[in-house]
Amino acid sequence: MQIHLTLYFLVLSIFSCLAAKNPKRGLAFADGANPNDIKVANTSSSIISWHYDWAQSPPNYLAQSQITYIPMQWGTNGIESFAAKAKASGAKTILGFNEPDFQSQSNIDPVRAAQLWKQYIQPLSASGIRLGAPAITNAPSGRPWMASFLSTCTGCTIDFIPFHWYGEGLGNFYDYIWQVHGQFPQYPLWITEFASTSSDDADWIQGYAWFGFFRKEGTSHYNLLETNGQLNALGKAYVNNA
Repeated sequence: MQIHLTLYFLVLSIFSCLAAKNPKRGLAFADGANPNDIKVANTSSSIISWHYDWAQSPPNYLAQSQITYIPMQWGTNGIESFAAKAKASGAKTILGFNEPDFQSQSNIDPVRAAQLWKQYIQPLSASGIRLGAPAITNAPSGRPWMASFLSTCTGCTIDFIPFHWYGEGLGNFYDYIWQVHGQFPQYPLWITEFASTSSDDADWIQGYAWFGFFRKEGTSHYNLLETNGQLNALGKAYVNNA
């Protein structure tokens, strides 16, 4: 997927907060082979405020990154210990299943997901931890899956809905954001995987994380790092608001 970097830099400059930290802006980072790469998001000029790595608890290099870590229950494996791990890490927020509407990802039926949520994830709410719903894709299966999950998960606490978007064109991305908001207007939104941006101006979007905070591979244009682990031009715009 080709990304028009110049246009994205313009959008970032228009919509980004100029404060030291942007409470919405996060990182999707999981690179055990190059753990020191996270350090370039820890500089004094960084406006990154949170990150996640699709795991239940942070490895040491992320736990020491000084950026708020948000644990995720990716699929069903290990769900019995998720609540204990989230509490042990001092989590204030958690993320639910990753792309349960997608066969190659967690692939969980919404009824089963609701059952697991009530049993293993809902109890975290009593500890004051904010609960992010399962993160849906922007495939045709995404929003119907979420609607079924919400209707089945009666009595469940859902503090916000995460979703993912991959596609071309800022207009298409912005249209999809509004489609999700229009279908689920009572819930704030987090865009936890995406590859374009225009999200700081909507107060019902509480968080977003570019995919991804990775080194360049092949001809990819969505990565934020060079092959040496330093920020590329897009990375500087996203991490430092440059």
